[in-house]
Amino acid sequence: MKNRGRDEVFEVVWPGGRSADAPIAPTLPLPDLNGKVIAELWDRLFRGDRIFPRIRELLLRRFPYVKFVEYERLGDTFGWNEREVVAGLPKQLKELGIDGVISGIGA
Repeated sequence: MKNRGRDEVFEVVWPGGRSADAPIAPTLPLPDLNGKVIAELWDRLFRGDRIFPRIRELLLRRFPYVKFVEYERLGDTFGWNEREVVAGLPKQLKELGIDGVISGIGA
């Protein structure tokens, strides 16, 4: 940047810092939801209580044999006990035979 006839150089830093985790490749989408069990995860903010029922309705039209584990069953992913809820998710998802997850905030 030029300023009063002098060249000044400013270092720019990103406030988020570098990621400490290696990137994880996304999994392939399920080709057919019929016969699958889908879990819903929600942080209890915004309008998930209105959006998740609509998602279920639309998915059931296309995949009449899909089953859902609704968001109330798995706990809130944000709030006073979010660490415990999130830490327990792998075990719960395995025990419930979950094939896929819809995670949302409803924004």
